[in-house]
Amino acid sequence: MGSAPGRGPTNSMSADDGGTAAGRSLQGRIRDHYDGLPDSERRIADLILEFPGEIAAYSATELAELSGGSKAAVTRLIQRLGFSNFDEARRAARHAKAWGSPLYLMSSKPSAGDFVTRVAQHLEQDLRNISVTLESLRPDTFVNIVDAICTSRRVCLAGFRNSYYLAGYMRQQIIQVRGDVHLLPSAGETIAEEIADLGEDDLLIVIGFRRRVAAVRRIMEAARALGTKVLYITDWTAEPVPDATWTIPCAVRGTDLFDRYSSAMSLLHFICVAVVERLRTEGRGRLQRIETLHDALQEFD
Repeated sequence: MGSAPGRGPTNSMSADDGGTAAGRSLQGRIRDHYDGLPDSERRIADLILEFPGEIAAYSATELAELSGGSKAAVTRLIQRLGFSNFDEARRAARHAKAWGSPLYLMSSKPSAGDFVTRVAQHLEQDLRNISVTLESLRPDTFVNIVDAICTSRRVCLAGFRNSYYLAGYMRQQIIQVRGDVHLLPSAGETIAEEIADLGEDDLLIVIGFRRRVAAVRRIMEAARALGTKVLYITDWTAEPVPDATWTIPCAVRGTDLFDRYSSAMSLLHFICVAVVERLRTEGRGRLQRIETLHDALQEFD
């Protein structure tokens, strides 16, 4: 099962690696055209990127209904992607589905009205997203990332919009067991001022879930030019970022309006626990010093 949508230096597999050429073609074509898609077609593209199995299982009319679009928009999107007709695109998805990718086996269904069923569907979607995300993570990639967090001179985390809070959460966990962990940008500072002194001994973690601001890609490009290792945590719709050393996409879509970040929180927790275990004595010593200072400063009731 694949994980990284990026080209370039990454230890994660592509979201389409291991499947057929047709399966790679479907998602690859969508990403090539994604930025230029009108809203009507982008809604359909989003559904296909997050639930590629839908196009294999449904007609053009059903796909339009599931995405909130129109059959005409489905037709325009399919033609824009270079398929001669909807059946050709559906065959491409079926090839990938037969390969066994959980991403292609996922389906979206409208939520039922009663409370108990809605709770069950909510849990099922979060658990499915967590499963797809963590099972896509390669063990060697995971080990290398944890090692980089533990051994880098400094660790910087950057995020914007919703991603800012996720970056803040990860920073708060890591700083319990090691110092020199920074959330960018600090109040009143610019990104350039924050990353100017980064080098090959440092690590930049960028969390960039859609809708991504343009600065996300530029920050990674600037960091790599300084020789800094870059971990990019994003979603399946992200375009390839060659400047990322490692890219981990999270499954964030469900059947409702808002993206779901349970998989991202689970991934960050999973990584941070491994960092604590990796640092052990050093981390415990720092925790003890922090607790001693908490008591001295009477910071908690």
